[in-house]
Amino acid sequence: MCSLALFANVNGQKGELIDKVLAVVGNEIVLYSDLQKRVLQAKSQGLEMNDNAECFILEEVLYEELMLHHAKVDSVEVSEDMVEGELNRRIDWFASQMGGIEKVEEFYEKSIAEIKAEFRPDIEDQLRIRSMQSKITEDIRVIPADVEAYFDRIPQDSLPFINSEIQFAHIVKEPPVSEKEKRRVRKRLEKFRKDIVSGDKDFCVLAELYSEDPGSKSNCGELGMVPKGVMVPEFDAVALGMQEGGISEVFETDYGYHLMELLEKRGEQYNARHILLQPKLGPQDLLKAKRFLDSVLVLINTEEISFEKAAVEFSDDDESKNNNGLVIDQNSNSTKFDMSQVDPQVFFTIDKMTVGQISEPVIMQNPDGSRAYRVINLVSRSEPHVADLKRDWQLISNATQNVKRSEAINEWIARHVNSTFIRLDKDYETCQFDHDWAGIEESNSN
Repeated sequence: MCSLALFANVNGQKGELIDKVLAVVGNEIVLYSDLQKRVLQAKSQGLEMNDNAECFILEEVLYEELMLHHAKVDSVEVSEDMVEGELNRRIDWFASQMGGIEKVEEFYEKSIAEIKAEFRPDIEDQLRIRSMQSKITEDIRVIPADVEAYFDRIPQDSLPFINSEIQFAHIVKEPPVSEKEKRRVRKRLEKFRKDIVSGDKDFCVLAELYSEDPGSKSNCGELGMVPKGVMVPEFDAVALGMQEGGISEVFETDYGYHLMELLEKRGEQYNARHILLQPKLGPQDLLKAKRFLDSVLVLINTEEISFEKAAVEFSDDDESKNNNGLVIDQNSNSTKFDMSQVDPQVFFTIDKMTVGQISEPVIMQNPDGSRAYRVINLVSRSEPHVADLKRDWQLISNATQNVKRSEAINEWIARHVNSTFIRLDKDYETCQFDHDWAGIEESNSN
């Protein structure tokens, strides 16, 4: 939870900084600062703030806390892998928006390890809520009659307009860093280590001057106390295998090459500082990736191999290669993308392509800021149209299922609101809620 500095009157003294509890739901609390944080988020997303908007947002928070409380009561757990995967997914998304992992660290003025440690509890709670929702709706099924009935209830003049949608597949080639560049970086770090061990150079000074981890370099490379699992496995293994005060040998992770000093260790938690150097791609490395894809295109165009098989055999994108190269929209978990929502890197490549056409190798930027080459196959493109039951069956079926899930969740909330201890601040008892959150304390206390 994020506490904001709030100005209010306390015992007649104007200007004192306070926060207060707005609601208690089972064992969970909602702070005034929690609500204001959500209000600010809603405003930034363009939500129209009418007289009941704050009440609407508060009820959304109450729903979540009710689910979180019962998720804990029912021992709904989420695995460490799920939490780590969600953290990585969100960091990758922010990196793609900001221009790389380094920009994320600069924005938060923290290392990735510190960012993960800060957001981990919230992510765990969000995943518990999501798991609870899945548990409530796991038996929801729709049959064709349900889909047809739902579609028939939509007035003709209210049928949604479906934008052009595309499906595309790609084959990605990540250019490997040359062995010469790797040797250069490793040799430089080995020189740093020799100077530190001999006492000629100070670890802190070298980290602040040369480390390429922007989140830690300004703090002598120090990461702060982190539990096992926050860092990549190779980093954890080195740290937990060292003695306090020790200087590691140079080692490699997906982020580059590291030199570590272990400051403190408590069981499977540790505080270390490190110097990170990242081998750099040169023009020749990128050119090798492009030439590799040129050769793959020759095989495809001469029908020696299909695009789908080439994606499975040659693509470096693990998410799409086992799907015959088809790219999945992470928001909808569908292979169909609304044309207006397509990544600009893809849009400008496929805008003038015909269905079935395969692009020449084009450069792409990964979420971490690194570059690669890929070829894109435009698999399908639909024309903009008014929603039609036959053409948009899957879309309407999904909408039907979402409605039924919402109904099931609302029924669950209605039952549990009446059986859970809830206390609501009197300033919000006049809110126009969908459920009767006010006055629940008395009925549950009797």
